[in-house]
Amino acid sequence: MLARAGAHGDMLPGNDTWPASLQALYEQVVAAPREAVLAARPQWAEQLGAWAQRASLDEREIARVATWSRLEAGPRSAGELAFLLSHCGELLWPYSEPPAQLLQRLLVRQGQLLQGLKAEGPDEALTPLTRQVSAELSKVVLRYLKRHPEALLSLVGGVGCTFDGRVLRFQGEVEVDLKVFLGPAKRLTGRLDQLRMLLPHLREGRYKLVGFIRERASKLPWRECRDILEEKLFQVVTAPDSQAELRGFLGCYAKGKGEARWCTRASLLLARNLEEGGPLAAVENLSELLVYFESPVQGLRGALQALVAGLSGAPDIGRHRRVADTCWEHLKPKEEPGLALVLLWVEECLFRLALRQGLEDVFERRNRARERVSGLPVAEVLCWLAEECADLWPRFETERRPGADALAAWRKEVTRRAVKKPVLRKAAMEFFLWCAPDAAASEAELVTLSLVKTSTDRRLLRRLGDHPSTRVRFRVRAIHAWLEAGAEQATGGHTPATLTGALRHLRASGAMTLGGGRTWLRDRDLEELLLGAFSRVERDFSARYPQHCREEEAALVTRLLEDLRHEFESIRSDLGLLLTQGQPVPLALDLRFRRGPEPVENAQAPGRSGVELMFVLSVEVDGFLRTKRAVLVRARKLEPWGEGQWAPNLRMGREQVDGLLARSEAAYCLFLVPPALRAECWMVPARLVRGLMEAQGSLSSVSREGAQRVARSLSQWLTYDLLGLWSGDDRPEVLARSERSEEEVPDFVVEISVRKSGK
Repeated sequence: MLARAGAHGDMLPGNDTWPASLQALYEQVVAAPREAVLAARPQWAEQLGAWAQRASLDEREIARVATWSRLEAGPRSAGELAFLLSHCGELLWPYSEPPAQLLQRLLVRQGQLLQGLKAEGPDEALTPLTRQVSAELSKVVLRYLKRHPEALLSLVGGVGCTFDGRVLRFQGEVEVDLKVFLGPAKRLTGRLDQLRMLLPHLREGRYKLVGFIRERASKLPWRECRDILEEKLFQVVTAPDSQAELRGFLGCYAKGKGEARWCTRASLLLARNLEEGGPLAAVENLSELLVYFESPVQGLRGALQALVAGLSGAPDIGRHRRVADTCWEHLKPKEEPGLALVLLWVEECLFRLALRQGLEDVFERRNRARERVSGLPVAEVLCWLAEECADLWPRFETERRPGADALAAWRKEVTRRAVKKPVLRKAAMEFFLWCAPDAAASEAELVTLSLVKTSTDRRLLRRLGDHPSTRVRFRVRAIHAWLEAGAEQATGGHTPATLTGALRHLRASGAMTLGGGRTWLRDRDLEELLLGAFSRVERDFSARYPQHCREEEAALVTRLLEDLRHEFESIRSDLGLLLTQGQPVPLALDLRFRRGPEPVENAQAPGRSGVELMFVLSVEVDGFLRTKRAVLVRARKLEPWGEGQWAPNLRMGREQVDGLLARSEAAYCLFLVPPALRAECWMVPARLVRGLMEAQGSLSSVSREGAQRVARSLSQWLTYDLLGLWSGDDRPEVLARSERSEEEVPDFVVEISVRKSGK
């Protein structure tokens, strides 16, 4: 209830002192009876106007504090409320931060005033007062907004709002003209964004306000404001319960649809949230944001990139399904069959994960995904590819990796199904380059090579060089260089990173062989192919050595030789691919190995350590050379000393080294070690090992540091010493040891054959 007039009103809690120049007027206001309020208003207005003309800034600030103190809390008389509300435009100047929910509090006081004065006269008598109070409230709100535009929501919070295309109306009475509020262009960005934040709270005219903001935003200097808007956008994206606000933002700033930087950032954030299990609201907002972008910005591919990247770990099926559903809603399979294939593969991967977890709707969801592409003429092949790859690719990182012949047959089948129709070739090329894991990169690149048949296919491949995925861009560069490079353009590192990189060298050498090789092969590119293949095996073996260091040398050597044999098969398969494309095959390689007789228990000599290998190399070069030679190798591992520590010496009996040298001068020691400066295994001539042991005065070991200083990597030794024919013993008695069945037969016999045309 309103308090009756009385001098005690100034003594209420929270009342602040008025300036002395206004104290007498306010005492008149407080003392005025309710029935005299309407009649006294003109006199109060005249006195207040005179005060305002001569008041200083300090007096105005004191009056503002006193006014708000009385409006904020406590019962007030009708005279007080009439005076404070009808002149709040003069009394509430925006010198400081605005109070929270200012407009709502003022409207509550207005209601109290009108309710208290209705008993004193008809409603028509109150109309001028109501109109004046509404105008004063509009003036107060607009002044605060112009000085503190960032406080829009705080100022008008809790008050119903509408927009008619020009004016914001709060409860149908208080008006804010947006042209006045927006002001000069230099302040437009921040104020438009404040209006955008008001959209979820609008009762009527939401689309009109969106159109108003979009029209004004189109006139902004975009380069100057896009950074500010980018930060605001991603604040909205990561905020909880902000989906409506996000849609309002996207509707207001149409130029943002072409911002590739926003798209890239959203894709990276979505990938991180999927991998780390971020908030579900952020995942949904980022998905919604990515499908908002328009060509040439590839927003849908950005969302799929996050999905593909998130599948590499232990994905949260629920979050991945949310993103996939958003992509399906905005995908047009007939226009983007490649994206449809990627989504089908994602669904197949999620299907297998969900099946293992025992979820109920796995088959229904899989069928729905296939129905989405059922209208395509190539739907059957797309579903087959997605299912095949979802089943095959995970096996590359396990012991169930398919063999070279099986992979060659699989590539042939993929090519047979996909090569006939251009739309399938386009879809499959993007899919293989994008989704194949690193372990299956070579297979994916080889399949892509087999699908490039026309100049249109090459143009499509070039366009993939602008793909959102760095994996695709990297692989496209390698394949495109292989397709386009001539002899002068063939460049690359000494160890090609992938088989496609090696094939690029072979292609160049087939067109015009580069002379100046370091071996009798007289082909630098071919040597780099071999060196790269051997280096991959050596690097992987050394990197995994700490996990297997406690195994016997025989088991370690078996693993190393198996990897070398597999790499030889891969090279042979890739050379066969060149042959099918009309390229001359420069080299025929083969590697086989067999174990010698197993040592009888307790029959092994007490001083025997490590295992002995014999490399038997057969070379046939038309019109140049035919030779067969052997190299003896003693393999020894570096022993672990506790967790992460290694022995300072490599155990090797001097009598064993002498035994090797007695049988042949073509003798070496192979030391199996963990990564040191590089991930490699060490090859040291046996004669040099003997010299190190003599210098150290040791009968049973050689220092690790000394061996490392004089060693050559296994890959370099295989390429330049063994295959380069700089090592080897062709005496019949040495070669005969590989055929005997006696105690001194080597533990492993490794047979390598090389055949090369004389051209």
